[in-house]
Amino acid sequence: MVTIRRKEEQKAQGSPRAEVGEIDTRAPFQSVKAAVSLFGEVAVSKVKRADSMRKRLSSENVLDKETQLHLAQRELNRIKKQLESDETTKAQALSELEKAKRTLDDLNTKLKAVCESKQSAIKGAEYVKNQAKQLERAKSQKEIGTGAWKRELEHARKEYATTVAELDTVKQELTKIRQDFDAALETKQIAFQTAAEAQRSANVNKEKATELSKEIVAMKASKEQLRLALIQAQEEQAKIIAEKDACRQSYITEKEEAEKKLMPLKEECDPEITRNLEVKLAETSAQIETLQEEMKKVHASEMDTVRLVTSELNEATSKLQEVAEEENSLRNLVISLRLELENVRKDQDDSKEKKAATESLPADLHCKFQRIKSETVLEPALAEEKEDDLSDEHSFTLQRLTSESENARKEADEMNKNTEELKQETEANQIAAEETEKRLQLVLREAEEARAAEQKVINEMKVLSETQDSSPGSTSQSSSKINSSFKKFEAFRRKVKESEDLIEKDGGNYHGRSGGN
Repeated sequence: MVTIRRKEEQKAQGSPRAEVGEIDTRAPFQSVKAAVSLFGEVAVSKVKRADSMRKRLSSENVLDKETQLHLAQRELNRIKKQLESDETTKAQALSELEKAKRTLDDLNTKLKAVCESKQSAIKGAEYVKNQAKQLERAKSQKEIGTGAWKRELEHARKEYATTVAELDTVKQELTKIRQDFDAALETKQIAFQTAAEAQRSANVNKEKATELSKEIVAMKASKEQLRLALIQAQEEQAKIIAEKDACRQSYITEKEEAEKKLMPLKEECDPEITRNLEVKLAETSAQIETLQEEMKKVHASEMDTVRLVTSELNEATSKLQEVAEEENSLRNLVISLRLELENVRKDQDDSKEKKAATESLPADLHCKFQRIKSETVLEPALAEEKEDDLSDEHSFTLQRLTSESENARKEADEMNKNTEELKQETEANQIAAEETEKRLQLVLREAEEARAAEQKVINEMKVLSETQDSSPGSTSQSSSKINSSFKKFEAFRRKVKESEDLIEKDGGNYHGRSGGN
């Protein structure tokens, strides 16, 4: 029954607003039986949809796992076949390697035999050459014209020719053996490479086979888990079906009870009460419309006030910026006054040094005069003349130095006075700048508070405009909140104006002092 009431409220909120004076007297349902059957079918259809979705997902997971397992088994079989072919290739390569080794041994024995025959042929050729040379020498020493010697010489030449021919054949055989030896070495190298590649591919295939076997074991375990999960899901589905049947039975019993309760209510329904309720509803709707119009007017006036306050706040912000610029100029002036004070102090130190020098000069001149006077005691006449000259010069120098020292003393006094005045003025300007900075910080803080108050007012206006249609009875409370926020904002604005007046007053006093100086 609670769900039925919520559905009816949602339908009432989502439906378009009826005109004032119209009352929808149509029943949302023909009977309680229709309502219960409708919502019961919706609930049952949701349960069926969830069950079918869960069953389909579990079956899809099982099929995916079985497909992956089948693919992994096919991959394992392919790798096993490839491993067998690699093993056969390795065996063939090893047999070819053995054949190449045997061929190499045969060629080595042949090469040794050929080398030995070559050495014997070379020795025979050398022997024949030596014998021919001996015969030639013997011929040159003594002329023997017998035919036996000629025959022996011819026989030696024939033996030499046969030995040279044998040597050529041995060389050809040696070249052929070398070529066969190089070919056997290449075959051996190729056989070694083939065996290494076969061993490497066999190792890789073994690793793949072990990995695939592990994956197959894991897939079988996951398949078993999915099978158990499927069994559990089927059990849960059976429980849900049983609960659904129980829920349907409870809906049927509730429907029958509601029909029993509805019958006496229909009999007790009075048309006069219905008409009175319709009249009251029309009056309430009219009052709600008037309240909404008044709220719109209040909202428009308050928005105008907010715009005015926003413009005044912008003006106050611009004035605060001007005050900040004036503060920067005051700081720059204080810095320039400090530099000028340092220069005055340096000039004062220079004047003090000059004053000390002028004060020590008369004493030096007096000492010099006494020394000259003591030197000229032996010559009276000359001493008198010199004394007169020196006294005149000394008196003139003393007068000049006295006047210079007086002038320097006066300048030093004036500089001391100026220094004191500048120091006092600098301290006053620094104090004024500090006070101005403090006031500026206070004004900025108050301006931030005013902005926050303005934002709060705007937010409250937005909330008020949003809640006008939903809660007409809260208009007076929202208006009181907005009035209190406006009062706070007016107080902040008065504080900002007072601060601006104080800053302008301080700025005028400062400009007056700087103009007088």
